[in-house]
Amino acid sequence: MPQAGCDLSFWYARNGFQVDGCFDSRTNPGGGWLGFSMQHRILVVDDSPLTQYELRELLETSFEVAIAGSVQECAEIVDQFQPHLILLDLHLPDGSGAHLCEDLRRRKSCQLTQILIFSSTSDPAKRLAVFNSGAVDFIPKNINRSELLAKVRVHLQLQDAIHRAEDAEDKLQEYSHELERIVDSRAQAIEATQDVAVFALAKLADSRDTETGEHLVRMRAYSQILAERLHEESEYQDEIDEAFLSDLYRSSPLHDIGKVGISDAILLKPGRLTPEEYEEMKRHAEIGARTLEEVASSSPRGGFFRMAALVARHHHERWDGTGYPSGLRGRAIPLCARIVAVADVFDALTSKRVYKEASTPHEAYEMIMSASGNHFDPIVVKAFIECFDKLKVIAEKKEKSSASTSNRQLAAPRYRQTMEYSASPMSTNPKVLVIEDDYAMGRMLNTWLTDAGYEVTIYTDAASALRFIQTAQPQYVITDWFMPTIDGETVCRWTRDALLTHYVYTLVISADTSAETRLRAFHAGADDFLPKPINRSELLARLHAASRVVALENRPAGISRNDPLTGLATRRQLDEQLEREWFRAVRYHLPLSCIVLDVDGFQEINETHGLEVGDEVIQRVAQQAEGHTRLTDYVCRLDGDRFLIAMVESNEHQAARFAERLRKMIAGTAVATKGLSLNLTASFGVAQAHADTTNLDKLIQLAEEALIVAKQLGRNRVVCRSSSSPATEPPDTPRNWTSPLTLATAHDVMTSPIVAVQESDTARTALQFLLRYRINSAPVVDHDGRLCGVLSEKDLMSHMADVSRWDHPIRSSMSSDVVFFQEEESAERIYNFLMRASIRRVIVVRDGRPTGVISRGSLLRWLTNFEASKTETPDYVPAAEPSEADLAESVSNLLKELEKSITLELAYGGPNSR
Repeated sequence: MPQAGCDLSFWYARNGFQVDGCFDSRTNPGGGWLGFSMQHRILVVDDSPLTQYELRELLETSFEVAIAGSVQECAEIVDQFQPHLILLDLHLPDGSGAHLCEDLRRRKSCQLTQILIFSSTSDPAKRLAVFNSGAVDFIPKNINRSELLAKVRVHLQLQDAIHRAEDAEDKLQEYSHELERIVDSRAQAIEATQDVAVFALAKLADSRDTETGEHLVRMRAYSQILAERLHEESEYQDEIDEAFLSDLYRSSPLHDIGKVGISDAILLKPGRLTPEEYEEMKRHAEIGARTLEEVASSSPRGGFFRMAALVARHHHERWDGTGYPSGLRGRAIPLCARIVAVADVFDALTSKRVYKEASTPHEAYEMIMSASGNHFDPIVVKAFIECFDKLKVIAEKKEKSSASTSNRQLAAPRYRQTMEYSASPMSTNPKVLVIEDDYAMGRMLNTWLTDAGYEVTIYTDAASALRFIQTAQPQYVITDWFMPTIDGETVCRWTRDALLTHYVYTLVISADTSAETRLRAFHAGADDFLPKPINRSELLARLHAASRVVALENRPAGISRNDPLTGLATRRQLDEQLEREWFRAVRYHLPLSCIVLDVDGFQEINETHGLEVGDEVIQRVAQQAEGHTRLTDYVCRLDGDRFLIAMVESNEHQAARFAERLRKMIAGTAVATKGLSLNLTASFGVAQAHADTTNLDKLIQLAEEALIVAKQLGRNRVVCRSSSSPATEPPDTPRNWTSPLTLATAHDVMTSPIVAVQESDTARTALQFLLRYRINSAPVVDHDGRLCGVLSEKDLMSHMADVSRWDHPIRSSMSSDVVFFQEEESAERIYNFLMRASIRRVIVVRDGRPTGVISRGSLLRWLTNFEASKTETPDYVPAAEPSEADLAESVSNLLKELEKSITLELAYGGPNSR
């Protein structure tokens, strides 16, 4: 057997192998021996020379055979020989065959290897042990040679089938990723085209008024500035999130789209309108709203159309209720319409119309200030005052642009201009990664591409650039061919082999224009080759042409990533997207929360009203969920009527508040079916990732546990996993009076008194406390005796890992996520929680102070005692007088509890059991 560092080819030649080559894992990554015929490899592990000789003589005519006489020899050869099948004896001179089998199964090279135990033992227990350790068959040593050979062939055929299945799965995975990449691109292109079409539609409606200029562009900018200010600091912080800002940006240009239904005689009239004409003009609000509502109802992913309809209908409402068309007052007016109203009036005042001259920004400022509280929302006006300087810059730029435009009209036209290509309209500011070690060349490319509308990132070393490609995934990569460490060929190959969400177009630039270099670049995966020195116009033209290639490549990428019924992402897509968010949250200690929602009574809806109504219900809920989440959140359909919302950088409390708002929206949703209105409700489970949450699946499981509690408590509510209590007070539900737990409270079933530690106690004192009372966790109270956390053995061990922290307070190590219930809480609810939750016990409090503990065991004991009291002691039979022995035992227990309480009083300087 070869020793460490010896020549393996010499050892195999000595053992009778024909060695024509050597093994090299770099050039043969699939494993195997280069130079050998591609036969199955069998490793025989037996210390008997006679058995070794017989097995080699039997097998080597058809297979490649290696021999090992001990555990050590087997360990030295198995990783390089990579056998397809191992014949293993149970009794080896330096160890057990069963233990060796377990060790082989842990090795990567033997995970698919067929391990057959070849032994003469007849002990059934030993045979069972080797099967548990990873063996696939047991062959007695007295077996017929022909039967042994047949068994070996059958197992090798099975292993070949496993390898073929794995290869097929890998190819299927590659095809699936390719389809995802193509469909993703198509979805992005459709969304970008939708934005362009919507804005073009708004421009078409606005173009009838020839003096409004860039009114829509300014309107959108003003609205966005006001909304962002309200989001930063105002009473509307909770209502304005990233989704609100995005929808407002897309919908604000559509506020006056209804003017297409107003005649030019009224719309362009230079003087004041008559009352009849003014009533006709007011119709544009309803015309635009109805049009946008029809678009929203036919577009499952057009959530911003619903906001656009609200803006179109209500942006002429007034805070005092004197506006039109509905006469809404105060906060009854949608917030989006209140913001657009201020932006619209400011731009109208500072713009020239057919019936008036333009006011200065300061004059418009004074007019809007004077209308605060009667025309406009005072809070929105306050935001307008705070960001007036930004609005004024846009208004003044408009005036300069108007003057320069009039000057350009007098200038002579320019002919034969060089054709310029800007960034592709398929996506706003497409990302371009430039890998160039020449600083001057990098700056020049950065200037060219930035001016053309691209978002440019420059890297001088390819190693950092490859990490950027993996994380940021740009649309285009421009790489130099010759670089110091990693060359352009490696960049191209790596980019093509990486599993990215979309197709990345790769352009190689090089001063070497030889045919050989070009061929190597294209074989490595480059899409285009541009020689140095680079012509600016040619570079932009090639990128412009590349946008069409990228669009075609990415077209089908969303087929397997989106649910066909709702258009939402699938769980598979969410896993891929959230993997980066999960590691980012862990690395930077950011909160991450999940919400699992389930439609109440969905099976009954399907059975009563049919599958079509059920599909419509799912679509309505999906629209509500997607239409009100932020851009940074992730929404997917798990299965059936269950949806998952992952909220990035949001704690459990914030997620619960959002879930409660979404619950109310769904509760106000109705589906029309067969002349009836079907009202919907949904239950929500909310959970946040903590230090003991190992992965995303565990976080979703915690949210699902909270959802189960919500269903148990009567549906149509939000339950948080940390407290497992409803986010709002649930409506009264009928009690089941047949259960004893419905009649009992937490005070009735809890075990008391409860011992607690102070948050100011040191780790040394807390350790003595846990050891003294032989408990593995204890509640933590503050200086007022109120519950503020829980301390477990694990928390304490982490705190005491550093000797210098033994005398530090435990408040920094305790867990603040403690589940507690009030004394008057229903015992049935606590029972349902413990039955579904992963924790074993909860704390009972009164006025915030811990008074007892309820565990699964204590609940079961209480139920047992309750049933025993019902059957053994009827209500009308007086209870027996306690015996002297019972009294003595009760007094003894009471003295022990008093002694414990006094000890705690002295140790912590105050009450600790109340």
